[in-house]
Amino acid sequence: MDEALSILVVDDHPFYVDTLAAVLGVNGFIVHKAYSGEKALEILQDHPVDILLTDVNMPGMDGVELYRKTKKIRPSVTAVLMTSSAEEVLIRKGKAEGVKAILDKPVDIEFLLTLFRSINRINTSSQ
Repeated sequence: MDEALSILVVDDHPFYVDTLAAVLGVNGFIVHKAYSGEKALEILQDHPVDILLTDVNMPGMDGVELYRKTKKIRPSVTAVLMTSSAEEVLIRKGKAEGVKAILDKPVDIEFLLTLFRSINRINTSSQ
């Protein structure tokens, strides 16, 4: 990759965040980790992020609400939602908000890497 994408991984299950962060980091991405929507918003204040990879169902703030708030801080962010049992209403809201993709958990790592590389190519070619 010419310039590494910065990805914020958000999930209320630390093991899932840590595992995804490790895989993404080994594959050349800059990774930030948060275990809640509130912590993610704190990170976004100080760190430019290209991609928000977030769980849909989390206590407190769900992934769609997090994306909505993220766009106010980082308008150009690309969002990818992950879910194991999201309500269809949240999925529809995410799509309406402009989410790039909604992935079933457990996430297919090869597909995720391919998706992020394609986003990187699009970002790089539009600069």
